[in-house]
Amino acid sequence: MPPPPTAPSQPVRRSPSAAPAAILTPGRPFSPAELQAMANDGVLRLLVGDSYAPAAVPLTAELRATALAAAYEPRLRARTVVGRQSAAWIYGCAPAPAVPVLLVPAPRRISSARKARGILVHEVWLGEYDVVELGPLFVTSPLRTAVDLAMHGDTPIASVALRRLLSRRGLGLTPSLVARALDALPRQPRKQRGGDVIARLLRETRSPSA
Repeated sequence: MPPPPTAPSQPVRRSPSAAPAAILTPGRPFSPAELQAMANDGVLRLLVGDSYAPAAVPLTAELRATALAAAYEPRLRARTVVGRQSAAWIYGCAPAPAVPVLLVPAPRRISSARKARGILVHEVWLGEYDVVELGPLFVTSPLRTAVDLAMHGDTPIASVALRRLLSRRGLGLTPSLVARALDALPRQPRKQRGGDVIARLLRETRSPSA
């Protein structure tokens, strides 16, 4: 997350494609009642919204991203970035979002996004390394997700998600790394809050009783 943050280049538009066989949504080919019945029998599991996957399929970030992609149209997916707790869920560190959080890279504006039902939209600055592509979605990187949760995670669930991100093997995150990323940000609302949150986590990790 290099300072100062700059808006990334226009995301590459992707052609709409069918969901992988692992993801099932109502009408493709089963009805909602049939999908629910198979979930009750343990054949399927509900991932997010109306997206199901076979219970035997391993859960991955790409699978979760594909499941979440069914919640909104391809045009919107190509121009937004999944962030905050929704991104933490994709990384396996938060509950499935009831309302997905989408980030619109400033200064780009998508007026239609704010009218879409069932999503939350925030306009933000995103740096060159703040976005990764997972399945059919653009998602904030683990580091940017942790920074956002430190600054904007005002709920106990967000706090737990941040701790899980920091402890999840393979993501390469530590409190000190997130602290340095926060320090690199220009002055902005809630930066101080994020610093306080990470400072507390740093004290906990250094405490002999932690």
